[in-house]
Amino acid sequence: MLTLKRHKQFIKDFNKIKITDTQFQKFINYISLLLNNKELPAEARDHFLTGEWSDTREFHVGGDLLVIYIKTDKDLILIRIGTHSQLFK
Repeated sequence: MLTLKRHKQFIKDFNKIKITDTQFQKFINYISLLLNNKELPAEARDHFLTGEWSDTREFHVGGDLLVIYIKTDKDLILIRIGTHSQLFK
């Protein structure tokens, strides 16, 4: 099982976002799957990013809410959470 780490920007983002109960439930489920080295369901649209974010991945929680993260051999590092417009200005 991987160790969960949160970047300080993720914590700031999380405190600012509006997240529905359904989105929060999916978020918890997706994090649990990733921590256990399992694949996310297709609806999460998990994929690598490009450009300045090329070392990170992204998954969608629902609506326009997405999570940017890095997965290493030992850690799952949550980098950012928010909408496309908030994260990719």
